[in-house]
Amino acid sequence: VVALAAASVPARPAPTAEAAPPFPVPPQRIAAHATPASGRWPLRLTLAEADLDAAVVPVAVRTDGQLDVPEDAKTAGWWKDTAPPGSRQGSTLIAGHLDTRHGAAVFAPLTRAKPGDRVTVATPNSTLSYRVTTVTVRRGAALPDEYTATSGPPRLVLVTCTGPYLHGRGYRDRLYVAAAPAGPSKPVTTRPPRTPANG
Repeated sequence: VVALAAASVPARPAPTAEAAPPFPVPPQRIAAHATPASGRWPLRLTLAEADLDAAVVPVAVRTDGQLDVPEDAKTAGWWKDTAPPGSRQGSTLIAGHLDTRHGAAVFAPLTRAKPGDRVTVATPNSTLSYRVTTVTVRRGAALPDEYTATSGPPRLVLVTCTGPYLHGRGYRDRLYVAAAPAGPSKPVTTRPPRTPANG
């Protein structure tokens, strides 16, 4: 587990035509899957402790084998071939850019995430709550099977680029923030004070 400093993200050099794709998908996971009901799509993601509040849209795998992360650098992408939020098993993977030539992007705040932080995911039908369990840096760009599994315990996985920027190749490493379900978010209610009975 690696905790990263909460420094602002410097703008990276302009990408070149030879730059590696940011999120290559394992070959065995490229096959298309059925699209889940729209009521289970994540719409918004918040991680208050890291000052992260982002819109989320469903994304798929491109023909070149990489995850089609939104071009809008302020929007994150939920890989719709992973588990929908609220599933009883499997990983729900949401990816986002770290930065652009113009500055920090949607998932730059992930560098401030730490175990115990609360993450909420809003869908059209509910708001789900998670607690960060691990913050891990993995060398290499490819998405590991362990973070894209369709079986096993349910968890939320947030991923962005990190590490040194290699000219012509992009960022060398990936940052994974994993979180376990913590139950649905509920509004806090206060009860009026009890009035003592007379006598």
